[in-house]
Amino acid sequence: MIKVFQWRENIPLAVPVIIGQLGHIATSISDSIMVGQLGIIPLAAVSLASSISSVPLVFGIGVAYGLTPLVARAAGQKRWDKAYRLLKNSTLVNISTSIVMFLFAWLLFLFVKTTDQSLEVLNESRGYLILVMVSYFPFMLFLSGKQYLEGLGDTKTPMRISLFGNLLNIFLNAFMIFGLFIFPAWGIIGAGIATIIARCFMAFHVWYFVFLKKKSYSIISKKFTVSFRAIRSLLKLGLPSGLQYVFEVSAFAASAWIIGTYGPKQLAAHQIAINLASISYMAATGLGAAGTVRLGQLLGARRGNEALSAGKSLFALTIAFMSFTGILFFTLRNILPSFYTNEIDVISSAASLLIVATVFQISDGLQATALGVLRGIQDVKTPTVISFISYYLIALPLEWVLGTYFELGAIGVWIALAVGLTISAYLLTTRFYNQIGVIALKNI
Repeated sequence: MIKVFQWRENIPLAVPVIIGQLGHIATSISDSIMVGQLGIIPLAAVSLASSISSVPLVFGIGVAYGLTPLVARAAGQKRWDKAYRLLKNSTLVNISTSIVMFLFAWLLFLFVKTTDQSLEVLNESRGYLILVMVSYFPFMLFLSGKQYLEGLGDTKTPMRISLFGNLLNIFLNAFMIFGLFIFPAWGIIGAGIATIIARCFMAFHVWYFVFLKKKSYSIISKKFTVSFRAIRSLLKLGLPSGLQYVFEVSAFAASAWIIGTYGPKQLAAHQIAINLASISYMAATGLGAAGTVRLGQLLGARRGNEALSAGKSLFALTIAFMSFTGILFFTLRNILPSFYTNEIDVISSAASLLIVATVFQISDGLQATALGVLRGIQDVKTPTVISFISYYLIALPLEWVLGTYFELGAIGVWIALAVGLTISAYLLTTRFYNQIGVIALKNI
């Protein structure tokens, strides 16, 4: 008998991924809180650098995500050799992608320099940005092992590695930003160095655990050969997934660039609010990642008739969680920003933005989860078009219209983001319900 909601199957997959994702955002929050103690200009500089570095970063994450549904399906079919081959070729793809990401980030920085940004903020952000760009290389190696393990259904090991790596990053932040113990006070440069060290730690340890897997002996014993068929399969899923993230995150990045023209205080408030909103978003992407694994394994095992209830369960979890975070943001909107800065004007502006964040919580969560479950059924092309329309054709122009033309400032920019997220959530969830019935019939 098919269960209506597969809570026991979904929760063990989802919770470790969520915890790992929250570990990543905890590092970003610690960066902002610690750098915020240095003043408004350093905080605005981190905001600008993060808005630039995040666009290539999420593209790389999306490309790496192409491995998970393929490994999940291979695991469902018990085809371990295929899983190993995919892992090896995914690593090659990820290393190549990290080079593209580095160049992409630098081109974005050169573009942002041509906009009406504060010269002081630009100069402060340059060194930190370059260090974060260097950290792309170990991070993409980490993602190769992480997505492979998650495809096998092991979400706990990547979670532990992410938590330890991010805790290391937070401790190194404190030492290197403020100059504790034997370390010099490097300011935001110290935060960038800490990021590189932590991501190298994570890359080394995830591969250590990949090789410890019982069935992974053949990864070492078998000669590596480039499989263009495997690379094509990875890119067929990974590139659209990367573009999906780029469309959404670049809309948020552009919001920072637009808000940056309003002055350092508004940009600092935006950084605080986006930092807090990222907590719930990263949890939702964890639910989406669990959906990718769950639906991929179900279809690989030809249990497609269970996929619909699995998707419904993840949507229900998303709505419940995002409703809870929305209530928290609204009730604590005047308190949370005070952890970042003592500037009254910045706290007030950030509190206003958190009201808008409360409104779009459910939409933000549903679109993230929907992308994950659609990736699990290997439906990525139409969702990419939906993301493009929602963020590039609607949200981005609306940001400028409301924020600059109608002079609503940062509030107008955030309202535009809420509109884009809501349209995306509606279209993506509708796409899932339309597609899952057809796919399930093919996989019974």
